[in-house]
Amino acid sequence: MSAPLSASISEPLSASTSAAGPAPASVAMSAPAGTPGDLQPLRELALPAPVPYWPQTAGWAIVLALLVAAALVLGWFAWRRHLKQRYRRLALAELTGIAARMSDAAQRATALADIASLLKRTALAALPRERVAALSGDAWLAFLQKTHGFDAQSGALLMLASYGPEARRAAVSAQEAQRLVESARAWIAHHHVEV
Repeated sequence: MSAPLSASISEPLSASTSAAGPAPASVAMSAPAGTPGDLQPLRELALPAPVPYWPQTAGWAIVLALLVAAALVLGWFAWRRHLKQRYRRLALAELTGIAARMSDAAQRATALADIASLLKRTALAALPRERVAALSGDAWLAFLQKTHGFDAQSGALLMLASYGPEARRAAVSAQEAQRLVESARAWIAHHHVEV
């Protein structure tokens, strides 16, 4: 019983494909008379609507809006901090140039004086002029110690670099000069600006 049924189903199918090419998808195939209902040609399934990317409930939209607002606020604070710390980045870049000159004994005396000047300019960029400009000598060293632990040996070398004669500055060893560079780098990078 299955052989005549399959032969009768395949006859219209082969006739429609050979005469005019493949049958278009929109044309429904007709089954021969007497075909049971289970074997009637299948119809295309109805596909569900595509899932939207936008949330369907108001709660998720509010959460999304809050996340975007938080990201914008954090980005704004990070940008302000980046701008406020610009003087540190510039001072550290200048200090790197000064440190490169320290290896040459002929330039060491002027490089030491440049470190003292750089520290003062950095402090002036960070704090009000009234608090920093008049500081000198022991008051200046106390300020450096208070804002970020400038050690006594580096402080003495800084005083020599600021106020000592050039002959004494030229006699400073490369190790002492390097210690002052490291102390200056630490102070520039980590000093605390008090309000």
